[in-house]
Amino acid sequence: MMDAERYDLIEDNEYGFFRLDPIPSDETLSEFYQSEYPELLENGELAADVSRLLRDDDEAKRERIWRRSTWYADHMDIIEREFPNCHRILDVGCGTGEFISFVMDQGYDAVGIEPSGRIGDTAREKGFDVHETTVEKYAESQNTNFDLITMFNVLEHVPNPIEVLEACRELLIDDGMLIVKVPNEFNPFQMAARAALNLGTWWVDPPTHIFYFNFDSLAKLLSDLGFEVQARFADFPMSQFLLMGHNYVENDEMGRDCHDQRVRFELAIDDDHRRMFYSSLASVGLGRNCTLFATAE
Repeated sequence: MMDAERYDLIEDNEYGFFRLDPIPSDETLSEFYQSEYPELLENGELAADVSRLLRDDDEAKRERIWRRSTWYADHMDIIEREFPNCHRILDVGCGTGEFISFVMDQGYDAVGIEPSGRIGDTAREKGFDVHETTVEKYAESQNTNFDLITMFNVLEHVPNPIEVLEACRELLIDDGMLIVKVPNEFNPFQMAARAALNLGTWWVDPPTHIFYFNFDSLAKLLSDLGFEVQARFADFPMSQFLLMGHNYVENDEMGRDCHDQRVRFELAIDDDHRRMFYSSLASVGLGRNCTLFATAE
């Protein structure tokens, strides 16, 4: 991994998000994502949720069942409620194609974009239409438009989030929907855990994460770029485990156990109450990730 001491973290005065300073160059990021990043995923040293899906074992199967039964289904519930005429979907940063597989099983047409060739190959081997490019380059080369664009845990990785969102706007039909999910950083539970356990800002991870959003800063950015936020959704506030004495930051095995507990919790409660719970968390700015559903004005 790259030396974190090479970077400072500064707050944007207009939007309120944080970003690395300096922003890594395109050459640095390209080299990282085409070589080091896939190896870190495959070795389980980064993004444990994604690395689990790169394997063909029981753990990967459990991960897929959980995703489909909870957050994919929860997002689809909002899509069908807010945008019932959706047919054609673009998944930006589609990874191994898990969400594409889910929505195609629901009867939607879906296309993916995945800049990392080695990760995208996993999706292409499954027969999915996945392009090895960026959304900005894809927007320049396409005449087609999409009803819905999804971008799950992508925007924090890119050096140019405004240009990425503008490209998404170009690819959407009028009144089309954009779903953006990013880590909910510097949230109250993170800050409380940092103080209680004398931890650093463990969530700051250069060069993997460049921008650090929360619900309000992401909503303001979308609004200024011509989107109207229709719904906010959170997920499990993982820092709660830290506040209860489970220090997964310094213990990978404990981290896996905390993830398993989260999965059991979400699978055990009924869909309606899980959705109400995470909508309520979003209203007070809590949850490990924040997801905004916005329509193009």
